[in-house]
Amino acid sequence: MEPRSERRRRARLTGGYQPSAPRPIFGRRELIGAAILGGGLVAIAAALILLSGGGTEQATPGISASVSAAFSPASADELAIAALAQKSIEVLPRRQWPSLYDDFTPEFQQRCTREQFAQVGVQAEEEQGEALPLLGYRRLENVSIQETTATAVIVGEIRGQGEYSIQAAFQKVGGAWKIAPAPATSGCSAFNRI
Repeated sequence: MEPRSERRRRARLTGGYQPSAPRPIFGRRELIGAAILGGGLVAIAAALILLSGGGTEQATPGISASVSAAFSPASADELAIAALAQKSIEVLPRRQWPSLYDDFTPEFQQRCTREQFAQVGVQAEEEQGEALPLLGYRRLENVSIQETTATAVIVGEIRGQGEYSIQAAFQKVGGAWKIAPAPATSGCSAFNRI
């Protein structure tokens, strides 16, 4: 029998050879699998956009921001204050309220013991009830920093119900920013509802 290459050569010369169509890189199964995977990724992305509020505002890891926010942290001090503001809102729905105690100034800690602070957190959780997991940080506004003290308005939200604002104060202690009691507060109260 003749070698295959010789048969092809002769078939080409006589016009009887037709090259086979090139094989596709991916088979039908692979293409179907890729289509299903791609559709699933699009569905997940759409769900995330809907759950995050529709895509008009984007969350940034570490610090959330809003399109209408008047404040965008630029310095190390501003970033530290923004992080404290965000943490002050987010610890409650995570049920990590006691962890915030060390972020307060010694002045605050003198008027509110760790045990009292933990109890206030439990009471706040009970007051929020079913709305507790809906609490979230939105943005920081009206930030004013004077060397080692600062004030700001923290805007939080109850998802699906609206925003709320609280007046906050901050103080630099030992080189680190801490949450200070806002003016006209006492005991374990550190913020003023606006």
